Amino acid sequence: MSYTVNFISHGKAVEVTDGTILDAAAKAGIAVEGNCGGKGSCGKCKVQIKEGQKGTVEKHDEKFFNEKDLREGWVLSCKYKVENDLVVEVPHQADAFSRKTKLNSLLENIQISSLVEKVYLELPKPSIADQCADYERVLRALNLEQEKQKPANALLRMIPKTLREGRFKVTAVLNDGQLVWLEPGDTTAEKYGAVFDIGTTTVVCLLINLFDGQIAAAAAETNPQNVFGADVISRINYIIETKGAGLATLQEKVAGCLNGLLQKTLEETGVDKNRVYECTVVGNTTMSQLFAGVDPTYLAPSPFIPGYVSAQTMTGAEVGFDVNPQCQIYLLPNIAGYVGSDTVGVILGTHIHERPQYSVAIDVGTNGEIVLSGNGRILACSTAAGPAFEGAQIKHGMRAADGAIEEVFIDNEKGTVDISIIGKKRAKGICGSGILDAVAQMYESGIIDYRGSFNIGENKPEADIHPELRKRIRHTESGYELVLCPQEQSANGEDIVICQKDVRELQLGKGAIYAGIQVLMLEMGIKIEDVKEIMVAGAFGSYIRISSALLIGLFPHLPNGEILSIGNAASEGARLALVSREERTLCGDLARKTEYVELSARMDFQDEFIMALNLPAKN
Repeated sequence: MSYTVNFISHGKAVEVTDGTILDAAAKAGIAVEGNCGGKGSCGKCKVQIKEGQKGTVEKHDEKFFNEKDLREGWVLSCKYKVENDLVVEVPHQADAFSRKTKLNSLLENIQISSLVEKVYLELPKPSIADQCADYERVLRALNLEQEKQKPANALLRMIPKTLREGRFKVTAVLNDGQLVWLEPGDTTAEKYGAVFDIGTTTVVCLLINLFDGQIAAAAAETNPQNVFGADVISRINYIIETKGAGLATLQEKVAGCLNGLLQKTLEETGVDKNRVYECTVVGNTTMSQLFAGVDPTYLAPSPFIPGYVSAQTMTGAEVGFDVNPQCQIYLLPNIAGYVGSDTVGVILGTHIHERPQYSVAIDVGTNGEIVLSGNGRILACSTAAGPAFEGAQIKHGMRAADGAIEEVFIDNEKGTVDISIIGKKRAKGICGSGILDAVAQMYESGIIDYRGSFNIGENKPEADIHPELRKRIRHTESGYELVLCPQEQSANGEDIVICQKDVRELQLGKGAIYAGIQVLMLEMGIKIEDVKEIMVAGAFGSYIRISSALLIGLFPHLPNGEILSIGNAASEGARLALVSREERTLCGDLARKTEYVELSARMDFQDEFIMALNLPAKN
């Protein structure tokens, strides 16, 4: 028997025969947080049933909802089984996606030399004296050798009609010397491509003018695969649990998302979809393989073997993109199982290999990819930083969106807590930069000690904490927590807090990244005094306070250098590979040259990690 789930918040309805509301949302293409992969432990997939709710209350609901919430129909979508028709509302979250599209451009130093060329032709019409075939007629005008061409059937089918529509005045489209398309009339002034950065949490699309490399439009969206888990392991497990059937679902989700973002940029600019001739794609190794439809199952267990690391090429038609049928999709090469093409993008986007001094680049996310370059070598590693920096596995964590606390200021002398909220609205939760800020401020004000434990209770110096701040600290069944925003000031009528577990999650993440940096320096044979810069990539790196990152020990202090925020370097690298044939060749060379350092089997990483869990001395 089938049931209808009507998502009135999105104007979509789907028919389902079994499964949960979260499954129905996935089928409808509606983004609902699924950080724990449907285990009911994160509490992020809250939805409100407007009509059709059963009268029973599950234990997991009692954990995340009060009596009023339950009466109003709030449930966890991952645990609520669809057994009758339902009308459901999914809370709207206006993500701050503009943060994901900020680039630190190197274009001024790069010569634009796109592989895509357009040539206007005025061809002689066929006659009894000139019976040259249509395809060969075009090749003859372009001085191309037929033996070196590999025409697709789509090209051959459209040439006769196109030539006559244009009265033999046409524009030929070539990609790396191969004739790929033909257009009636003179369209040489229009030449576009697209860049995609497939993040585990967020997907970014940039529409690029291939003549000058500039961004014509940008769009971003939550990765729709998130309903199957917040991290790559959860998504791999989904494929395993479905005996491989889930691979097609995950591939369709991300490909559909990319196509949707590209259509948004085309609508915004008025660019004809058939004028998009090439795309470059970056992502971690799992995301890249899922987009290509390659089973990533063997990435999860040791020895973490990917299906491929080389660059891959396919057409837009093969992945379901609604653009020029012969649009070439170029996936940048990966480096290893957990260092993907997004890291290659960071290397290319910073040209870290050309810097005269020892430099570090870090892309902080669910996985923290770290690159150390100098003395003719490039080293890279990946640390399991955990999802705390993305706001996941945090009690009131959320992505960087309207209502997210992004900065925290604690004054122990005055006893005040001030917060800065994205969108200048009431607080709904706290994002990664806010979590980092809060822990740093709690440490500096004495609310937590160097071990990350609350400085309150037996044998704790309570007198060092201002009485007004002490009022904000309370003890619960799961330990102490600090109220950042009281319920009367929040958007959802509940206190927004940082609890002891949140602090621990951040310690694990920051400890892994710090330890990864230390191991790469040991491998390179240098000390921290030799490092001249740490470049922090990604949206998280652009919006954190560096002082807070140093205070908690996310990054080491550089006695002879500086720490820089560099924006979305992965997308910048993909843009360079799109607009410059030299940069594309270089990205392949850099991927092969980069030495991958596997941390999981190294005792020195374990030692460094344990030491890095503590918060460093404040001075």
